[in-house]
Amino acid sequence: MDKLTLETEAKLLEAIGYIDKVVAVGKSALEKFPTGDYDLLVFTFINYLERFTHNLEAVNILLREYKDKPNIETSIGLTIRASLLDFMTITYLSTYQADILSKDDKENEAKFNKQFDGLMTDQIHNTIKYLKLTRDVGLITKYEYNVAIENSWHTYGFLFTDKTVNYENPESKLISKEHKSPKQYFTRIHNHPLTKKFSMVYDLYTYYSKYEHFGIMTHFMQRQGLNKDFEMMIASMKYMIRGIGASFSYLSHPGDKLKIEKEAMDELQNNFDKL
Repeated sequence: MDKLTLETEAKLLEAIGYIDKVVAVGKSALEKFPTGDYDLLVFTFINYLERFTHNLEAVNILLREYKDKPNIETSIGLTIRASLLDFMTITYLSTYQADILSKDDKENEAKFNKQFDGLMTDQIHNTIKYLKLTRDVGLITKYEYNVAIENSWHTYGFLFTDKTVNYENPESKLISKEHKSPKQYFTRIHNHPLTKKFSMVYDLYTYYSKYEHFGIMTHFMQRQGLNKDFEMMIASMKYMIRGIGASFSYLSHPGDKLKIEKEAMDELQNNFDKL
């Protein structure tokens, strides 16, 4: 059985300790956002903060078993993959926000809003396509399809251009019909001067994408050994921790309400980057 080197084992224990602290800071920040009505952008980043924090917590539970149960590396990889895509998404959005030069820069503000709207409507668009498919093949009735469309309209009315339900072509009423792929996220991130340094996140994302479904490369990649696997985990978790820090930046205003958490996270991020 493959074993961790003494150096890797020490790094594993150190990483577990840091992640415990990161999760605690993330939860402290979340407590400052009780359930309530929020601006859609704020609501979105509360959810991203929640996802990064809880995914790191889940990974850390598994890391504590990793030395003796290396096969749980697959579950760790699947959790990491979701967070890497989250990081790419918010980093992609940040490039458009960074281009807004002032409160009067309506052109770049509109570009940011367009990208954000596309992110918000993506799942609704795909749900509509699924409902149409299941209706057309007879899995659901036309009545059931109509009810499902009405429910989507009622629940997510803010994502449609008006209140009049369009049953045959509901996607035409979405505020955005754009969808960006991870490849497009990467291209924008890599070409923008403020985010180019995060380009390697795409390499890690594609690596862990092989874990989501079996392919000829999956067998090899999941048998590279504990030390190599842990090296990939550490590189990926650095982006997950940065995702929490990025969420803080969106949620701190007004009044810098996450000042304490930001300072603590900056220190933890710097320390984790040294592993």
